[in-house]
Amino acid sequence: MKTTDRFLLGTALCCAVALSALAQENVLGKVYVAEVNGGVTFTEGGKLIKLKKGDSLSAQGARIETAPGATVVLVYSNGTSIFISENTTVEVRKFVQKPFPKGVDTATNEPSISDTVVNVIQGTVIVTTNVLATGSSMVYLTPQSSIKIRSQEVVIEVRDQDTRITMLSGDATVTPLNAPPGSVGQVLQAGQLATVTNSPGPLAAETIQVTSLDQSALNAFALQVAAAERAQKIVVFETVTPAGSDTPEVQAKPVVPVNLPVPLTVSPSTLRTGG
Repeated sequence: MKTTDRFLLGTALCCAVALSALAQENVLGKVYVAEVNGGVTFTEGGKLIKLKKGDSLSAQGARIETAPGATVVLVYSNGTSIFISENTTVEVRKFVQKPFPKGVDTATNEPSISDTVVNVIQGTVIVTTNVLATGSSMVYLTPQSSIKIRSQEVVIEVRDQDTRITMLSGDATVTPLNAPPGSVGQVLQAGQLATVTNSPGPLAAETIQVTSLDQSALNAFALQVAAAERAQKIVVFETVTPAGSDTPEVQAKPVVPVNLPVPLTVSPSTLRTGG
């Protein structure tokens, strides 16, 4: 074999090994079912799964649909939670993360770098993040926009002709989906609402309008945000390598019982008032 051929073969082998190592650096993320109410459809890998509280499921490739009156709260294994409202359809296109050890409080800090791409096809979601790791990417897509979330609480509403993004706290960058390459988008700060609208015309351009909201408008989502924040605190995650396997995987560890005991209610009429 010629020296040049040996060099090329060696280079190819090194590249293959390097690419294999890079591929093994990420693990597939999971979601933990914190709350589920009503008819919720979860499809992953062509399999329809009936959700129940406490389930831990692979996220990448999943499609979640909620019926009228139904809601679900999921916690990603990077610590971010998502409240999915009724009549909503969501697809998790990508969710991978670097392996991480146990003992990380995922309710407050992301345990490792992650890459998230979620498509909100219709309906409303409330995303609540922890402190994201440097290098992480979190992008939510809608029919009209791309939303790059850096922190911390954001409401995404997909309607017939527009998308509304309400920044409750933190910040994100909103870009029309048909924006030309290199567009920097519009930075959205806490207390602001961005409306991305399909404009009439042959090019069907999309426009962004940003307005400021008063506190009463922001408070309209208080109950959903509270549910999302509560969900973050009932589970932590860790990466483990099962016995007999070389592939690490994410495991959920509930920190409180999945079904809390019914509190005992004592009627005043049953209490003794004296000898």
